[in-house]
Amino acid sequence: MESKNSQILNYAMQGGLILGSFWMLKYLFVITGELHPLLNFTGTFLSLGTPILLFYFLVKYNHDAAGGGMRLGEGIQFSILLFFFASLLESLVVLLHVKWIDPLFIGGIYDAMMEMASQMAIGRNLAAELADQPLPGAVTYVFSNVIMADVFLGLILSLFIVPSAMRFKRKETV
Repeated sequence: MESKNSQILNYAMQGGLILGSFWMLKYLFVITGELHPLLNFTGTFLSLGTPILLFYFLVKYNHDAAGGGMRLGEGIQFSILLFFFASLLESLVVLLHVKWIDPLFIGGIYDAMMEMASQMAIGRNLAAELADQPLPGAVTYVFSNVIMADVFLGLILSLFIVPSAMRFKRKETV
């Protein structure tokens, strides 16, 4: 029998493939949404699929691997790993986007951030400090704004969704 950690890892990698593919599709709407507002709205609407997929994978793991006895810490660990593996797939598309499709994308984000910071009363000093710092490279941007952000999102969502998934009882088909 597999150990508990290898079961978590196995289910998280399998689910991460599906969730990561979903995020790749969703990110394509982000890229094309710059040209067509309806596609941008569709990409935003698809964000609702992330907690639904997390719930589905947690219920599946709870019933198939944990035998209905998943603990809170185990569910959180599963969620973080699931989001980590999914973010690796999404980071490929984001890296392709910010490196070759739209190399000015990162600069545009930081320009908008500096503009917003300079308009706030407490942000003038911050805007001056930001202006002195170099822009992050594509890999640094992807690591901090995709991988780390997705893992953090997985942690936050798991705090709300794991307890629901632990109580959910699937209907058995005969």
